[in-house]
Amino acid sequence: MYTKTIKAMETKLFGNSCSINEIGNIIIPEKAACLDMNLSELMGILRSQITKFWSWGAHAFTTNFKDVWHDNKIIMRANAMFRFKVSGHHHKGHVYIFLSGLDLFDVYLTTTKGKITKKICGLYNDQLVDWINENVEKIAAYKD
Repeated sequence: MYTKTIKAMETKLFGNSCSINEIGNIIIPEKAACLDMNLSELMGILRSQITKFWSWGAHAFTTNFKDVWHDNKIIMRANAMFRFKVSGHHHKGHVYIFLSGLDLFDVYLTTTKGKITKKICGLYNDQLVDWINENVEKIAAYKD
């Protein structure tokens, strides 16, 4: 009940980005983006388990970077989406990471053409690397 109430509040306040981008559809980053992310914090989370991060073959890092201007000065650099390419045992393609209205991560695995193959909404920062690893690279023979 509590989770349904939180989800209902988030949907009312911020829209439901997870229901917009469904498995099998082409991802629409503009519709999934909710809050701007601090990329150095996100990279810190991903690199906190560096051997897992390296094992994905992560490269081609991309954001939807935009500058926020005021009085002809840049006052903020905003990033609402982070994407990188992976080449793992289970998934070869892109990983999209968004920050939802509740400061939780929404993660989408897509083909290189943008077709969503897997998604999860509402990951805490300590779950992010493990979920990506489970769905991109990890096999039973690996030890934690």
